[in-house]
Amino acid sequence: MVFKALCLALALLAGGLTAAAAPAAEQPQALVFKLLLAEKKCQLAIWLTDRDNRFLDTVYVSRKTAQKGLGNRGGELDDHWGGPRLSVLPVWAHQRGRDYGGGNFYPPKDQPLPDAVTSATPPAGVFEWTWKPAAPLSPGQYFFYIEVNKSFDQNKSHDYSWYRGQPSVVWRGSLTVGREPSTGRAQIIGHGHPAGADGRIEPDVSSLTTALELIKEAEASCRP
Repeated sequence: MVFKALCLALALLAGGLTAAAAPAAEQPQALVFKLLLAEKKCQLAIWLTDRDNRFLDTVYVSRKTAQKGLGNRGGELDDHWGGPRLSVLPVWAHQRGRDYGGGNFYPPKDQPLPDAVTSATPPAGVFEWTWKPAAPLSPGQYFFYIEVNKSFDQNKSHDYSWYRGQPSVVWRGSLTVGREPSTGRAQIIGHGHPAGADGRIEPDVSSLTTALELIKEAEASCRP
């Protein structure tokens, strides 16, 4: 009887040591972006840069731009029955830096972005998107950018064609990646080119009205 009890105790001890030695499963690094959208049918892009503003990766692009060729299709800019909407998200497109031919930086329909970075155009309200980087981000400071645009959003300063009105609005926030969770809030820093001719951010937004209200607030959080 004593022998059996001793064997049982040794077995339990061995099992406990094995369990203690097994490393806990690592949770994948994840960044969660939360936007409060005031309008439906907004085209959106979210991307990440390092602390020196070097483009790192696309986090999210709404499907019409990412997979349906909204910014890269036949015709001219303001064609009534189509044409590439070069003004939709020009800052993201140019900063991403992939020329698909003829100086067009938007993905065409036959070269779509992967499903992992896109979804249907979000409705008005809270939009939340979780992004897991392909490789873990090194500890440090990062910037996240959000670009938003809406067709038919003309005002007295921006009325260029049947659909093309106020240019895209760009938001930026800072996020620290480290051993502890962190959160950063974004603010408007400027707008894109009204015709999508380049990827520069124009800081003067005094001519914009309703475009500044498309996003009410935006933040990102990091889960180590």
